[in-house]
Amino acid sequence: MRKWSLGSAMLVGVLLLSACSSQIKDSSVASSNETKAPAVQKTEEVSGEISFWSWSPEDNVWQDLIKAFNDKYPKIKVNYVRTPSADYDKKIQVAIQGGEVPDVMAFSNGPMIKNYTPILEPLAPLAEKSLGKDWEKKFKSTPMESAKKNDYRTIPTGVAVTPFLSYDVDLFNKVGAQPPKTYEELKQVVKKFEDAKLPGIVPRLGFAGGKSATVTDVFYTLVNQIAPGKLYDADAGKAKFTDPVFIQATTAFKQFYTDHVFQDGNLTTKFDPDLREMYEQKRQLPMILVGAWIMNDVANKDGLKIGDRTFGLVPMPTIAGGKSNVLINGDVPLGISKDSKHKDAAWRFVEFMATGEYQTILSKALQFLPVKEGLSMDKANLKTDIEKQSVDVILNALTKDVGGIRFLDNASIEQALFLNLQKVAAGTATPEQAMAEVQKASEAVKR
Repeated sequence: MRKWSLGSAMLVGVLLLSACSSQIKDSSVASSNETKAPAVQKTEEVSGEISFWSWSPEDNVWQDLIKAFNDKYPKIKVNYVRTPSADYDKKIQVAIQGGEVPDVMAFSNGPMIKNYTPILEPLAPLAEKSLGKDWEKKFKSTPMESAKKNDYRTIPTGVAVTPFLSYDVDLFNKVGAQPPKTYEELKQVVKKFEDAKLPGIVPRLGFAGGKSATVTDVFYTLVNQIAPGKLYDADAGKAKFTDPVFIQATTAFKQFYTDHVFQDGNLTTKFDPDLREMYEQKRQLPMILVGAWIMNDVANKDGLKIGDRTFGLVPMPTIAGGKSNVLINGDVPLGISKDSKHKDAAWRFVEFMATGEYQTILSKALQFLPVKEGLSMDKANLKTDIEKQSVDVILNALTKDVGGIRFLDNASIEQALFLNLQKVAAGTATPEQAMAEVQKASEAVKR
């Protein structure tokens, strides 16, 4: 998930320079002038010590993952540095600018990944040597679109699906509420919680309004509810963001604030750790807007010490005349540093993550939908029928209700949308003013 913008040409130049001069400071990862993909060794011959930076997988998943990997590759040591998603993008940006580049690194999604391609090893040649000429068929096709656009300098390890409404089943039962299907029903649910005055409960829909991707997730979904495809036409310059559909969607977004549906202070709230803690650990919110990745926490309730809770999942409520839809993207894409001394070991790890046993582990952990073709989400770790039904909700949305890709091709437009939607939420800009500014950003794009 992308959290900040790096769109200037100056930064691209910095990245290019740092890529050329980078010296890896970790004693386990030395720099190399080798830029060509090494010959792929036999499994038992591959060895080396590599560093891996990411915000995912969670620690409980990592234990199963690394055991399975080392069973297959006993001579490869992986030093995993996990950073919370709220801090990860800044950490990797600083590391790359400073020349401290890990062997394998995860990247946020969206167009900004293009800024990093100069420092990354092309993965298609490695994949072809290892997996065969038809290696692309081993992956679900739609989530691979972003990877293809960056010439396979990264490969995703999962498929993210968003947004959904996750709700605390017991709290809903306490106030006699049903999971809402429409915006009007959502307002009625909020009213029930307001009237119930449950101790310690904030009677609102939790929202991470301080996270750019979360804000655009909701806005894109609203646009797709009204006019499927229009969003991507505007991104391509074939439609204007001042067209009525965008004004209508912006007005609908504003209603969440004027109707006091979202919790107060949400414009500085990130999902991890802020909203996640409010919902799960502090038990302050009866429901939140979130991606399907919430199912990882549901599958790991005992480990998170919330085993007494039951959570349900439904699609994001629709506005009047809107059709339910979700956004998808290939998530947690991994890249390999061009300067890695152990590229073959690094590739074996990426291959394991994208096509190997990790995909089976992922299907049970439910953090994402596996990107490997033929694998789905496994309900084995879910305890209740309603939580198992949540997986069906996700898979049904993937089958029938995909509105489009989660990220646009133009980062400057996405940044303009985020900033101006926050202004609309804060009441400092009208929908018309906000979309006029976004249209200016669109017209400045060289297509």
